Amino acid sequence: MAYNQSMARGDSPLRPSKRGALLDLRVRPGSSRSGAVEVREGRLVLAVHAAPEAGKANREALKILSGMLGVAASELELVRGASSRNKTVLLKGMTLEEAEIRLSKYFTIK
Repeated sequence: MAYNQSMARGDSPLRPSKRGALLDLRVRPGSSRSGAVEVREGRLVLAVHAAPEAGKANREALKILSGMLGVAASELELVRGASSRNKTVLLKGMTLEEAEIRLSKYFTIK
């Protein structure tokens, strides 16, 4: 599903929030395969097969994230970027440390 990429602290797509952890994404709609690709410029890059129409790419991105993090899709909330490739997702009730641990299955976090 993902390539093993280094996620240095300064490049981490995660940041704390009062309601949980915030995850910055860059979504690539219309890809031939779906899944996490890399961390680039402080964003987790997700490739999604769905087209960027009627929220399909957003729903697929949240579904991929819920699988990676081992949480229900209802525990994720798109808080910024509904019509942009750059998005911010709230991981409801999840601490920054917990999110880092869960994402470390896919990326090396330094």
